[in-house]
Amino acid sequence: MTQPLLTVENLNVGFATKSGVVQAATDINFEIFPGEVLAVVGESGSGKSVTALALMRLHPDNTIVTGNVNFDGHDLLNMSDRDMRAIRGSDVAMIFQDPMTAMNPVFSVGNQIVETIRVHDSSVSKQEAWTKAIDLLKLVGVPEPKQRASQYPHEYSGGMRQRAMIAMAIANDPKLLIADEPTTALDVTVQAQVMEVLHEVQAETGSAMMLITHDLGLVAGSADRVQVMYASRLMETGSIDQIFYESQNPYTRALLESIPDIDGLKEELSPIPGNPPSLLNPLAGCAFRPRCKFAKDVCAIEVPPRIPVGVNHTSRCVLVHELPAPAGASAGDAS
Repeated sequence: MTQPLLTVENLNVGFATKSGVVQAATDINFEIFPGEVLAVVGESGSGKSVTALALMRLHPDNTIVTGNVNFDGHDLLNMSDRDMRAIRGSDVAMIFQDPMTAMNPVFSVGNQIVETIRVHDSSVSKQEAWTKAIDLLKLVGVPEPKQRASQYPHEYSGGMRQRAMIAMAIANDPKLLIADEPTTALDVTVQAQVMEVLHEVQAETGSAMMLITHDLGLVAGSADRVQVMYASRLMETGSIDQIFYESQNPYTRALLESIPDIDGLKEELSPIPGNPPSLLNPLAGCAFRPRCKFAKDVCAIEVPPRIPVGVNHTSRCVLVHELPAPAGASAGDAS
């Protein structure tokens, strides 16, 4: 069996504040294998981006991180800053969530890509790196890449800036690409083009991808496996079919039921009632309990463990074997 490229064990990420520690990621365990796409979905504030930033060691000074993160034989959480800088941007790269603020406004886009290339390989000349930067911009669909390479980020539209960020992230052929909402500023047509580019890069380099998104339709057409997060914890993990058609977790089902149906088969939307709980003062028992239509008294006793429900399929729910059969998954049709 292929060895995992990334193994995350018991990862916890908290932020020290005046009011106490905000636990943003709790007991996170997962693996990513070479060449696969692992999608991470969930509501805003569930811990998706925090987990990714912890893997990259890009968290602020008030962050408390514990656990083990092994990437291709390297202990990312315990290696020196110098060694981590050598891996970050080279073997592990990230497409950040906000294309408007992620690029340096005082350097041209081409120069920023050139710097990304040469900081990890000084043997590449500036001219060679500049030529590669133009090729990368062309690859991700930036029009007139020769002219655009000399322009500054403020001269790009939001969608073009997102493409430039992707070009920068793939400049060194990373083994693992962390894509945090990579299509957030793009229309539906361009979303498909960008995802096609990312898959082409994967095919050429054999890289793996951790895709963080709110778009379940995008997940259905792009991922191999899916992780669902809620209130800092992993709620369910499985293959595309297991999550969309055989879900054994009330939160996952609630997400699927809240998706608009373009075929008009649903009479009305089924929004998830209430709001996510406070991460500063977490509830006893299951965090989803106040919003769950299946909740029972036992759900308030303790945090449920992740329970195996099939091959490579786990769910964090004490009622996992009592849930009715899933009604189906509208998100699967979005692919």
